[in-house]
Amino acid sequence: MKLNRLLFLCPLLLLLSGCSSEDHQDLREWMRDEAKSMKGKVSPLPEIAAFPVVAYETETLTPPFAPGKIVTQESVADKTAPDRTRPQQPLEIFPIEDLKVVGVIMAGNVPYALIQTPPPNKPKHVRVGEYMGRSFGKITAITRDGITVLESVKDANGAWVEQERSLMVPKEGGR
Repeated sequence: MKLNRLLFLCPLLLLLSGCSSEDHQDLREWMRDEAKSMKGKVSPLPEIAAFPVVAYETETLTPPFAPGKIVTQESVADKTAPDRTRPQQPLEIFPIEDLKVVGVIMAGNVPYALIQTPPPNKPKHVRVGEYMGRSFGKITAITRDGITVLESVKDANGAWVEQERSLMVPKEGGR
């Protein structure tokens, strides 16, 4: 047993003695010499200039975070505002983005469009002149390809403007 330990320890001692050699002593001396001559150079911090004090007079200035508004005569007159006194139709409670045209039906010469509303509702049929969407969208045309809706929205100046939007019937196999 002692012989086995001795045979195991001898090669281990040889390996450890190889690690203690002075092979890289010249490299260590060079590093010490170079470290003596090294000195850090940090430039001084710039002088901080004080900002001038400015009084903020709230009565005469526009609030800093309020959107600048140009009020025109047209927005004051509000001639193009939608009729808010008419009764609301069933499809006006949904955003127009949630409504999809699933088909067009011709009843004689009168076209009807089938509009799919969000679940659990069933499709509803509409015709030209009816309203849909939350932006006072009036259906102006129904073709076999889809419907055209004229919406009334306020622009940045507060004036009502009309914008046209088309909702298309999906092609076969498409969604």
